[in-house]
Amino acid sequence: MLLAGALNTAGFFQFGKTLSHMTGNLTQLGLRIAQGQPAWLIVWPLLSFLLGATLSGFAFPRHSARQWRRSGLVISGCGAALLISGSLSLPPWLAVSLTAFVLGAQNGLAMRYRGILARTTHITGHLTDLGAALGRMVQARSFRGEDARTFLFHLLGLLSFLLGAALLAGYVARGGGQRDNSPVAVCGFYYLLFGLLTLGGTWLMERR
Repeated sequence: MLLAGALNTAGFFQFGKTLSHMTGNLTQLGLRIAQGQPAWLIVWPLLSFLLGATLSGFAFPRHSARQWRRSGLVISGCGAALLISGSLSLPPWLAVSLTAFVLGAQNGLAMRYRGILARTTHITGHLTDLGAALGRMVQARSFRGEDARTFLFHLLGLLSFLLGAALLAGYVARGGGQRDNSPVAVCGFYYLLFGLLTLGGTWLMERR
């Protein structure tokens, strides 16, 4: 979620859009349709996010099978795509769509931790599950056990997303984000790095 927070913020700085959350985009689509305005600039990110998630689901239909290798492959592939797009002069709509595709592919991973299913690019579900776990603990007057682990898991997810957003915003504030070093391309480098590190770590663990 650290990477997703950074990439979502990069998309906001570079394109003026938050692309890891499709709720707002779908709302805008409805408004444009109702007002008779062109809607294709909203449709493309929605379809691209869906296509990315579809690709993850097709390639890795079982969430629990070799989770870390699966994650490393998708994240490194997404990083390579972002780096390539950053080196090309793509039309804005295509660059936006590619970024949304990457976030959809990442979100389609649906990582599991001790039975907890977590999406990795948006925080609405984390915030909901965190609140629900907190409510159960308050009702039971106990802050231990499975609910406490669930609460901490989702809290760490929220903080990771926030940290990624803050780091990217700090990078831009320090003068980053020039044409030859765009925020999205910078995120692509770290996606590729983290993906390769995950694959390397998985390979070493399987060799033991």
